[in-house]
Amino acid sequence: MKQDITIAVLPCSDVERTFKKFHPLATYLKEQTGYDVEIRILKDFTEFEWAIKNGDIDFALQDPHTYVRLAKLFKKDALIRALTREGGASQNGALIVRKGSGIKNIGDLRGKTVMFGPKLSATKWIAAKELFQENGININKDLRAFSHGGCCEDIAFNVYLHEVDAGVVCDHFLEEHAEDRNELGMDTTQLIVIGKTRSVPTRVLTARKELNSSVVARIYAALLRLDKKNPQHAKILYPAEIGGFQKSRDKEYDRIRSLIGVNR
Repeated sequence: MKQDITIAVLPCSDVERTFKKFHPLATYLKEQTGYDVEIRILKDFTEFEWAIKNGDIDFALQDPHTYVRLAKLFKKDALIRALTREGGASQNGALIVRKGSGIKNIGDLRGKTVMFGPKLSATKWIAAKELFQENGININKDLRAFSHGGCCEDIAFNVYLHEVDAGVVCDHFLEEHAEDRNELGMDTTQLIVIGKTRSVPTRVLTARKELNSSVVARIYAALLRLDKKNPQHAKILYPAEIGGFQKSRDKEYDRIRSLIGVNR
């Protein structure tokens, strides 16, 4: 009898788009491990926490601030991280505005509107709040309004269409898929970056604390074998916007703990 394995993904875009991104990865894991691997998309932190505590999911791919809030529920000595497409272990958020807006720096956003990413995003929310604070802006008092968008494309469209004055996207967004966005009518050359967040760790893949260690080892071994230079592996990694996987350690998330006020 095959063992059922559920991997939860906390999305920054809609459920359908996220599922399509990770379906090739699930298929690969099925082939490599023999397990019946299912991707489950959870809509928010509350649903995610409940599912972990209830034993409904085995692994979770999540942003680092979500991990540190629930670290006691995972195997803290068995972590791997998803690398960026370029192979990096950290990422930044980029604050964008439209050309001709008259907004040259973060200070110019006082009295303006800003769209952040989802609250589940370390770069587009946690690190972005830090960026504003470091530049002397209280987002609750100094902005006219702020909101939470979805994926980078949605946020950029809102800036491009003048729905908001500024938005926070992943730092690689403007360089990637430019042709696709141009076909949709968005000229990304009209968007400029006026600030970048500090680096934060990439997403971390964790295993439920009670999960059999041999199952964890088998799944992790398959993921660590993925090599973006391998054309077949690239077809698996590219849709998920991942450049591979790498072992990680719990202490590497201490800055995030400090940032959101969570103890180890």
